[in-house]
Amino acid sequence: MDTKPSANTTNNGTNNSNEDEDDNYVEYIPVSKRRAMEAQKLLLHRRGAASASRSSSAAAGAANDPPSDSDHPRLAESKPSLLVKASQLKQAQPEISPTEQLVQQEKEMIEHLSDRKTLMSVRELAKGITYTEPLATGWKPPSAIRHLPPQAADTIRKQWHILVEGEEVPPPIKNFKDMRFPEPILKMLKAKGIVQPTPIQVQGLPVILSGRDMIGIAFTGSGKTLVFVLPLIMVALQEEVMMPIVPGEGPFGLVVCPSRELARQTYEVVEQFLVPLKENGYPELRPLLCIGGVDMRSQLDVVKKGVHIVVATPGRLKDMLAKKKMSLDNCRRTGELAELRQR
Repeated sequence: MDTKPSANTTNNGTNNSNEDEDDNYVEYIPVSKRRAMEAQKLLLHRRGAASASRSSSAAAGAANDPPSDSDHPRLAESKPSLLVKASQLKQAQPEISPTEQLVQQEKEMIEHLSDRKTLMSVRELAKGITYTEPLATGWKPPSAIRHLPPQAADTIRKQWHILVEGEEVPPPIKNFKDMRFPEPILKMLKAKGIVQPTPIQVQGLPVILSGRDMIGIAFTGSGKTLVFVLPLIMVALQEEVMMPIVPGEGPFGLVVCPSRELARQTYEVVEQFLVPLKENGYPELRPLLCIGGVDMRSQLDVVKKGVHIVVATPGRLKDMLAKKKMSLDNCRRTGELAELRQR
């Protein structure tokens, strides 16, 4: 009799505990599903907050700003990738033709080079040296070109697609004869098939022959080398006629090239025009190719005789000057040749 109630009591207690566990049972939800549900709740909360902020005042909207995407990794993952954004931006931008791109690049380069300090050396910048007058030369264009109205010069530049910047830019000259080169040079130009100057030569040659500084930008193969080679020859010829060079002197002109190959090509162009001058009775002008990879003794032999024009690379030139094998005291013209753009 005593055991029955205890048994019943035990059974009743067990049944009650099972009923409590059934009431407190929570269904298991996978982690991925819980994250999706949380993201959905946050998205709904964000939409509700956004609609509420549009209808409320600015202060109320600022107080009820929804959480940013950076605080919720789930929403951050749903945003488009950077590659998708880049492709969308590229599609939204208008297409630019290659010609328009080149024009834009030239405009940016000219704006960058417009600073007057671009052409100044470290010594000039340190001492505050400024030049108000061009380099004195014995060259003058024909009277008709000297008195050409500025409007007519601008018309010629427009016809030749020439863009210039600067003060009192010399007028362009449309033929080599009016540039007053010696007859042997004109014949050599004709023999090389160069009958009419290119745009960079039409404007560049009068500028340099006038003794002005210039930075020229033109297409590859447009004859930029002649723009500084011919004025170098004219200056060296003028100096030799006025006062012949003595052994150990020179040069009167210097061309600095960034590579040996470009220096060789420039030196060959110089030689091509010096040979006919000598054959026609003009004073002998000695050029020098000053580059690495060549025996320095052969280069020093030319310097000892007196050199008029030097075409060099920076390394060998610096070595020659450091060892005091050559001096630039008589150098009046310096040109730096660099391929600014390959087209």
